[in-house]
Amino acid sequence: MEQTKLHPASHCPLFVLSRSDGRSSVAAAAYASRSRMTDQRTGLIYNYRSVPGLLGEGLVHWDGSAEELWNAAEASESRINARVARELRPALPAELPLDDQLRLVRGFCLFLKDRYGVAAQWVVHAPTFLDEGVGKHLWKGRNSDEGRKNYLDALNDPDRTNLNFHAHIRWTVREVDRDTGVFGKKTRTLDDKATGAKEVKAIRAEWERRTNAALERAGSHARIDLRSYKDMAAAGDAPEDLQAQEHAGPRRTAKLRKAMDLFDEPLVAGRNAMVREENEMRWETWFELRRLARKKARLEGESERVAQENEQRRRAQAEVDKKKLREATTADERALALAQAGAVDAPVAGDAMDAALAWAQNSDASPEGSGDAFERPVDLEAPRDPDAPPPPGEPLRVKRYAPERVRVRND
Repeated sequence: MEQTKLHPASHCPLFVLSRSDGRSSVAAAAYASRSRMTDQRTGLIYNYRSVPGLLGEGLVHWDGSAEELWNAAEASESRINARVARELRPALPAELPLDDQLRLVRGFCLFLKDRYGVAAQWVVHAPTFLDEGVGKHLWKGRNSDEGRKNYLDALNDPDRTNLNFHAHIRWTVREVDRDTGVFGKKTRTLDDKATGAKEVKAIRAEWERRTNAALERAGSHARIDLRSYKDMAAAGDAPEDLQAQEHAGPRRTAKLRKAMDLFDEPLVAGRNAMVREENEMRWETWFELRRLARKKARLEGESERVAQENEQRRRAQAEVDKKKLREATTADERALALAQAGAVDAPVAGDAMDAALAWAQNSDASPEGSGDAFERPVDLEAPRDPDAPPPPGEPLRVKRYAPERVRVRND
């Protein structure tokens, strides 16, 4: 059984953009796509064109621009507390090539379109550089072939970035007609209390399935699992007592990114490092215990097979012994057959021969009054006794001893 580890990209939160929280889908789209957009409902302009890190973007089930999509989404809602968009922010496995990451994210948007009839915007963001200045320098030089190669190589260097490739997948809360651009009815299955939780699980399960398939194609032995540590442990898929890392938040994360020395590193980073180390130790111990359990199961299965073979051999020998006793015609032949019977222990005194003959005639039970004399307890897993008679079909080998001759001298 191949050992698989939990991938650190097992992170896929789902958010709802609502006006009641002061959110604007246009502002969110401008930030994600690193572009300049105007929210026609409020008149506010959002410009993020100077922010680095955009690796890819696209639209699904919409023929216009992203700015047109989200202004249309805002215009389709009239309530001041309306929900305007939903957004998934999954982490992306760093070992996947960039083309595979883009294909994974776009394919998932197609799944959302097919399932709910919505329009979606997707973007893929680069991980954050530990040295912000180095990151900006490499980003500015990305337009040349050599500069782009240097930038992409640096993104996968754990000494330069946090390897946090991630995506923003945002889709409308209403069905959209691609040909006309008209927004239709709301996707109530995601809002309804009876079906909402089930649909969210289905969305996360689809992302997990697609991501793990991409990891398998890439030759990785790690897999993402979007269940909680508690649920994973309860299902027997993870060790007990795994601890979640502390969420730093935007401001504290900014301090972490600037920390270049262990002694200047904020305390949250040190605590998270300890949590990661302890979790890794628990995982290694758990995998070793599972390996030993599988080994034990294999050995027990082999022991069971040997036990069954020994039992079959014993029963076959008993039938041969019974046949010899039944076919013996003289007292000497019966005594010899009884002495050679491998299924019979040392006979009891007195009526041993009568009991043995009765046992030979009965194919199921031991002779009455013989106790364990004719059906001895057998250790089914014990090795074969070298002094026991051979199994049926094997010739009985008798070793003869010549009497010692002593020469007497006559003086």
